[in-house]
Amino acid sequence: IIHTHVSGHAHTFFGSLLAKIKKTPLIHTTHCPWTEGFRSLAGRVLVWISYKTINKISFKLSDKIIAITPWEIPFIEKNGGNKEKIIVIPNGVDKIFFNKIKNNNFKKELGIAGQIVLFFGRLNPTKGPDKFVLAAKEILKERKDINFLIVGPDEGMLEKVKELSKNEKNIIILGPIREKSKIPEIYQSSEVYVMPSYREGLPLTLLEALASGLPIVASPVNGIPFEMSEPENGFFVEYGNIQKLKEKILILLENKKLAEKLSENNREKARNYDWDL
Repeated sequence: IIHTHVSGHAHTFFGSLLAKIKKTPLIHTTHCPWTEGFRSLAGRVLVWISYKTINKISFKLSDKIIAITPWEIPFIEKNGGNKEKIIVIPNGVDKIFFNKIKNNNFKKELGIAGQIVLFFGRLNPTKGPDKFVLAAKEILKERKDINFLIVGPDEGMLEKVKELSKNEKNIIILGPIREKSKIPEIYQSSEVYVMPSYREGLPLTLLEALASGLPIVASPVNGIPFEMSEPENGFFVEYGNIQKLKEKILILLENKKLAEKLSENNREKARNYDWDL
């Protein structure tokens, strides 16, 4: 079996041709690569050409096409993928996120007290880390007992995030975390998870936050509304709406009863994404 990953790329096309020549079964997993945003004109043109040519051939040659979210299905069909070939298999979440950590010293190690609002993801323009900081600054005008934690590798936004958050000691930038066992500690030390993205497929961090029992504030983009609901799992806020982002974060921090209910809902929902399933 040949299993190709990420639609529209040359390696996927050549893998498809090889499968055809060798008469080998071909599986393709899309990984939600086609949403627009922050590309140059040349980039947009090249992506369009790719999808209309080699991507269509790859879809036609595939025996099965795996979408990670139902949001992808109309695009796959429009670009040469037969509906009967498509199956939806979502991303999963590691078992370590379901386990309650004893003696979690994460806050102590950082030297902070109070509540944590978490951004966990790549510092990429499409992820909206700048929107997170702008909402944090609005909240910090009124509340000094809340910490805003940014965790993730730089993909072009680190300097902007640093500039926006300078002189704000309650906005903490950690960078990437390489030690896997440390990541559940971060989630479980936090009170709210925020995903202010311009676009998303089906992010692993969303599933990790669910498994960690965190109430969520997220942009209702692409695959996200298929995997979380409002108000059962948290709140949706349109990309770039800083005041609404502030409002929803504060509701989850201040309404303990609501936060506890969402935490329970999210842990239960996350069990649907166990990798074994």
